[in-house]
Amino acid sequence: MLWVMKLSFNASGYSLIETLFMLLVLAVLCSTAASSFLGLQNRAYLHGASEDLLNDILSARTEALRRERRVTLCVAALDASAQASLPTACSPIGSSAAWHQGWLMFEDTNSNGLWDEGEVLLQQRARMHLKVTATGNSTVTRYVSFGASGRSLSLNGAFQAGTITLCERGTKAREGWLLVVNAVGRPRLDKGQIAVCT
Repeated sequence: MLWVMKLSFNASGYSLIETLFMLLVLAVLCSTAASSFLGLQNRAYLHGASEDLLNDILSARTEALRRERRVTLCVAALDASAQASLPTACSPIGSSAAWHQGWLMFEDTNSNGLWDEGEVLLQQRARMHLKVTATGNSTVTRYVSFGASGRSLSLNGAFQAGTITLCERGTKAREGWLLVVNAVGRPRLDKGQIAVCT
């Protein structure tokens, strides 16, 4: 006896064109999600760096009050070979300096804005993430310093006030953070629109 098996195929599947269209839609959705995720990640780097700098400036002020001595936060010297390591020197006077290079906190016993041998080093902070840039205006380009009373002081003893702008490198007309140090020495973070972030 010969058994004949009859196979039946269901014709309700997807055609090649429909499958390719669904793959195209899926690819567009994935690329949109990836770019949104990168933007979210960069904003997180920026906010974290802003909080780190604000907290360290607040710590410097607290240490100056506690120790009853001048405490300074200085921009780290630019060292391309040690991007991930902790800085060991302040950016020299007259050199290009930016806060995203990292910074040091120390007792500035000779009030020169540089960490010298014999001065107590209180903290070191490595370079910020490469997508973040942080630059200060003329009064806080290289350092923020606090006297024994907790007031912010320039090297000549006058009050120091200024703004450090933190933003996402290479963007235009995006929100960033403004770290403002007022004449009394109280720092705060404000959100602001940055025209061009270099």
